[in-house]
Amino acid sequence: MLANKKSLISSGTSYSENDSGCSSSPCKNGGSCKDSEVGYQCTCPVEPVAYVGINCELLYDACIEHKCPAHMTCTGTPGLLEYQCACAPGSAGADCDGVDECESSPCTAPGFECVDGPTGFTCRCQLGGEGCQAQSLACSSQPCLNNGTCAEAPGGFRCLCRPGFSGATCGDDIDECASGPCRNGAICRDRAGEYSCFCVPGFQGSNCEIDIDECASRPCRNHGTCLNHMDRYECRCAPGYAGVNCDTEIDECASEPCQNGALCNDHVGFYTCTCAPGYEGPQCEVDINECESQPCQNNGTCHDLVNSRGFAAPGRADASLCLVPHSYRCDCSDTGFEGAHCELDILECASDPCHNNATCLEGIKGYSCACWPGYAGQDCEEDVDECATEPCHNGGLCLERSNPAHYGTQPLFPSNFSYSQAAGFLCQCQPGFTGETCFTNIDECESQPCQHGGRCQDLVNGFLCHCLPGYSGAECAVNINECAEGPCKNGAVCEDGIADYSCRCVPGQDGITWGGKNCSVQLTGCQRHDCQNEALCIPTYRAESHGHLCQCQPGFYDATCSTPTTFSFASRGYLLSELPENSEGRRGAGGANVSLRFRTTLPSAVLFYRGREAEYLFLELLDGILHAELKREGVGYPLFLKGLRVDDGQWHKVEVVVHSAVQLKLWHGSCEAGLCLQSSPIPPGTALIPQAFLSLYIGGTEDPMANNTRSQQGFVGCLQDLQVDAEAVLPADLALGESSPARPGCDRTEWCLSQPCFHGGLCVDLWATFRCDCARPYGGPACSYEHPAATFGLENSTSFVYFTLSDSLGADFNLSFLVRSRKAEGLLLQLCNGTGPCLTLYLRGGQLSIEASPTDTVTLPGNLVDGRRHLVALSFQGGSVGALQSDTFVELGQLPPQALGAGSEVFIGGHPNPGSAELWGGYFKGCLQDIQLNSHQIQLFQVENSSVPEELNRTQTGNPVKGCISDDTCKSEPCQNGGRCIVTWNDFHCSCPANFTGKFCEEKVWCESDPCPEATTCIDVVAGYVCLANATFNSHGAIEFTTNMSVTRTLSSLHVDFRTRDEDAILLRAVEEVDSLQVAIKNSSLLVDIRSGNGIEGASFLSPQPVTDGAWHSVSVAMEEPAALSSRWLLRLDGSVNATLRGNAGNLDFLKNNASPEQFRRAGPGGVRLGCSGADVCASSPCLNAGTCEDLFNSFRCGCGAGWAGRRCEANIDDCQPSPCVHGDCVDAVADFQCECFRGFIGKRCDINVDDCVRHQCLNGATCVDGVYGYSCKCPPQYSGPRCEWPFPPQQCGKNFTCLNGGRCITESWGANCSCRPGFTGRNCQININECDPNPCQNGGTCQDSENRYECVCSASYTGERCDINKGTPGALFPSPLIEVAVPVACGSVLLLSIALIFMVLTARKRRQSEGTYSPSQQEVAGARLEMDSVLKVPPEERLI
Repeated sequence: MLANKKSLISSGTSYSENDSGCSSSPCKNGGSCKDSEVGYQCTCPVEPVAYVGINCELLYDACIEHKCPAHMTCTGTPGLLEYQCACAPGSAGADCDGVDECESSPCTAPGFECVDGPTGFTCRCQLGGEGCQAQSLACSSQPCLNNGTCAEAPGGFRCLCRPGFSGATCGDDIDECASGPCRNGAICRDRAGEYSCFCVPGFQGSNCEIDIDECASRPCRNHGTCLNHMDRYECRCAPGYAGVNCDTEIDECASEPCQNGALCNDHVGFYTCTCAPGYEGPQCEVDINECESQPCQNNGTCHDLVNSRGFAAPGRADASLCLVPHSYRCDCSDTGFEGAHCELDILECASDPCHNNATCLEGIKGYSCACWPGYAGQDCEEDVDECATEPCHNGGLCLERSNPAHYGTQPLFPSNFSYSQAAGFLCQCQPGFTGETCFTNIDECESQPCQHGGRCQDLVNGFLCHCLPGYSGAECAVNINECAEGPCKNGAVCEDGIADYSCRCVPGQDGITWGGKNCSVQLTGCQRHDCQNEALCIPTYRAESHGHLCQCQPGFYDATCSTPTTFSFASRGYLLSELPENSEGRRGAGGANVSLRFRTTLPSAVLFYRGREAEYLFLELLDGILHAELKREGVGYPLFLKGLRVDDGQWHKVEVVVHSAVQLKLWHGSCEAGLCLQSSPIPPGTALIPQAFLSLYIGGTEDPMANNTRSQQGFVGCLQDLQVDAEAVLPADLALGESSPARPGCDRTEWCLSQPCFHGGLCVDLWATFRCDCARPYGGPACSYEHPAATFGLENSTSFVYFTLSDSLGADFNLSFLVRSRKAEGLLLQLCNGTGPCLTLYLRGGQLSIEASPTDTVTLPGNLVDGRRHLVALSFQGGSVGALQSDTFVELGQLPPQALGAGSEVFIGGHPNPGSAELWGGYFKGCLQDIQLNSHQIQLFQVENSSVPEELNRTQTGNPVKGCISDDTCKSEPCQNGGRCIVTWNDFHCSCPANFTGKFCEEKVWCESDPCPEATTCIDVVAGYVCLANATFNSHGAIEFTTNMSVTRTLSSLHVDFRTRDEDAILLRAVEEVDSLQVAIKNSSLLVDIRSGNGIEGASFLSPQPVTDGAWHSVSVAMEEPAALSSRWLLRLDGSVNATLRGNAGNLDFLKNNASPEQFRRAGPGGVRLGCSGADVCASSPCLNAGTCEDLFNSFRCGCGAGWAGRRCEANIDDCQPSPCVHGDCVDAVADFQCECFRGFIGKRCDINVDDCVRHQCLNGATCVDGVYGYSCKCPPQYSGPRCEWPFPPQQCGKNFTCLNGGRCITESWGANCSCRPGFTGRNCQININECDPNPCQNGGTCQDSENRYECVCSASYTGERCDINKGTPGALFPSPLIEVAVPVACGSVLLLSIALIFMVLTARKRRQSEGTYSPSQQEVAGARLEMDSVLKVPPEERLI
């Protein structure tokens, strides 16, 4: 290989007048150009490839420049300087056999040396030599002409000529035209190194060999055919076209072929004639006979013409002779028709000759009139008089329908007259009569106007209602308000009834209970009562006799609540009760009903069962929820109350009802209104009680009925208040003897209240006892016993346990144990049946592996060797292996089933043969506890005086230690630097001094001694610490740092925090020779540039977003592959921007130095101010309107309050800008707006249309339709009016509407209405206005209502019209002495008059009673009763009023 050689020099002269020398860069392949007087000179490169030629365009060929001896052949590589002379194949003799060819110094060129070879020699350029130049002195005179290349040759030079030249100096121009290359008569012109052909017309190409196709441009138009000729073309045109290019259309109409004035139409290749009217034929030469087609209609006469254009003017006498533009004429004389073709009938009806809207019918030469019924005459001019015969009876007025004056004025006629209804008459009947001729007397009772059972008597033009007691009014529509006179006393509420009233008594404030018809009787029945067991006493008053009722508490029954209803089941069993068939509750067989209260803690049990196997009704607890089911006629109806557990030991009331549906009811506070309900409809007839339902099983049932339930077990707990078909079933009726499973009462022990289970065991209340569900490894009745643990491999000893199974476990079994270890490998347990591979459990990599053969292995996920206790629970079922993890069963995989029969061997923790244990990672080191095979407990140690049975005992041991004991891990004193060692079960923990840390206290905590100055933060690093501080830099305050240690680790990451407002600045810069690092701000963006290692282009990053906002920014860069010579660099900006620097770069090890210790130290002068502090921009409180100023480093930002905006919160935001008010005007406020709503809208944005129907006054079942600020009423068909208050059709005074109480009937737009006398109101003035509502009397005065007035009865201390004057006021009663005498006398007279008036009123009331009315006072005497709410259903004769 040639090294350190410079160049080959080639020179040439440019003969072009436009040549610009070196300015056009003529030298190729890296050659350098030098201008000369006559041109330019190219110095060609020699390495790595050598070029020659005027422009260095040719590869250097050494064998051209150098000659080999005659018996040798020159071989060289183009572009390389060296060459080789080798003996030609087949050469022999002294010249080619073992001769050192280099002795003769064959390499004569300067700078070349000879290298001898086995078949010849090689001339190689000497290393470091200045020779090997391809330019010799012979070429220095540039002897080669025409840009020929001069090359050294033996004894002189040799010219390499350019194409087109030859000769020793390339001076001979070769004649390229000598061979006659131009064809087809072309002229050849010779040029330097080439030739050119001048073609004759019609040919082209470099040698004129191509015949030009003149038809290629498609010159012929209009589908003409092109024929190609020598230097021309010919077009053969399609018919209808002519011209050189067939672009001229031939005009066939030029010869005027069309006759008789026809129009000629030219087409392509032919013509057509458009004939004048009256002619036809190809040239319109034939005259047409227009009458031949008989164009005249209705017997008109046709006269043929010759293309006549005449016509007759309308209205002339001879209009029947019409000339039409069709070359014929129609004569319509004496036909009755007219028109061009006699097609128009002459309209005799055009003059409207028919009267009274009759229809005129056209005829031939005449017309006729079709009259409406009721009219006659030729022109329907005569009106027929239908009233002439006086058809209306009973004084009815006959009105003709044909009289337009009746329409719109008479009620029987519509508003508009119509001739279609003008025939006949209408009778306007006298009141009380109806029918077409007023012959029928109207039965006013037919519409049943009398309401509430009143009897109607028909009258002439009216009716009379005889009302039942309690009603009054013309139609018995008024319910007499018996409460109007206030019969109820002591604050009772009066409720009006039908001819009756009732008083709802309220307890007095002093505790007095009132009763009687008018609540005027003080009830004393509970002053001495016999209600027991905290029952509630309810007083009664019946037949003027005081009494009481007892409302029992749950668990008691009978009139005095003295009979207990509670009984309990201490063990599972049942009671059978045969119900009587003829009991009162079951009489009529209307349905089935069972209700009861219960309490239990057992989740599943039968509460009751009615029936037999085929038909039944039962209630049970199933997993804590209620389940009831009815089965009738082979169909089941199940009900579940899901989500409500009732096995909580509390009392619960439940009821099962079978009627039209089967219902399950539970009284529970979590349900709506305290009642939970599930229901299922049943077909009619299913509710009938079958004979089998007379058998009632309580607390369970017998086989095979129990198979119909899901729990299939008896009840243990308490029952009370059992009722079947509304009849109580008492414990006394159930014969609870010694042999009975039930006992009276409810004895309950709260077993779990004392927390009897130890070690976190769960107490389960079983009502009669309890059970402890123990957490492993605890056991025993109270979880007080702990199964002992066994330590294997204590202090690295060898431990194992071996035994054989006494019973067979089969192929399906469960295995569980507790394990604790820190050793990642070891044999845990192995089971061998002696016939096949063993089932082995071992630790591998900290996980449990289960193996049946080398190819059959499953692994339990999770690390078991973290030093904590883990429960392993495995299941082997039919070859499937599963595990319980976090209370979830996980499928691990499949293994060949291993049947464990009696005598199978079990190895725990290891193996008697150490080699067998090593196959599984060696002996186990750690603790095993509570090992169970199915229900068998494996006892690793002999247990003395234990209540726990010994299931499986070891037979051979290898020294396991009882208990879970740790190695003495501190024995080797691992803690350094004064650390204290603490054993932590097969591990240790070093409690280090304050200034040391690490597993062994081997790392010094430098920052513990606070070595850093104030305003800095100390951070521990490898082998030292650094003091980090924020620093404030001004424009010229740069500081230089240098490393001061021989750093051994690779520097592959960098982190910088900064805040600035400079748009261009250097944050950090480091340079070492060609390696550099720069972190800077460029055009407000972050620039990171790294150039190091063998990366040529380096790595750089420019952030797309600006970072000069004055806020803190954090940038971290790190190598993706720190160990590589060149790698990508990853960047993270502000914790959110992740990017990769463009390009690759090496690490930052160029920052290292060979000093100590490891840190960067100041290397130059200059002061720095610690901390980051800019100008106190917020000191002047620039933010207005309570805005918050935020310091952004020499700038600030205002956090504006609600409603303000702008840089300084100076602008009040116009909250009305987005037009928030939908139906209203917006008024802007600060951070708010107010909407002044239009009428009919409300809401913050006036977007809510007020529902005016909320308080509408639409009557009679009308529908309210809401509008904007109003509403309308959509009336039913039988009502009308704005509020649908008027009947429709409208009622009429004196006919079907009557005003009561002296009201005056008037007719309004909606019908009849009443103008009531003062003191009355209502549709018919039927309501007497109660002037006492509200009570105008003050100071406790009693108001007495009368017609259109009231009177106040005052207490003794007040007087006046409204009892508003206090008698104790001086001068109030007796302003003069005369009055003091006159007033007592007048009062006595008034008293006597009042007594007489009361006597008269009582007499009048007795008369009213005899006429069918009711007397409240007599009601009270007859049967005073008290009405109160009661839970018990009292017999009707004892109903409390």
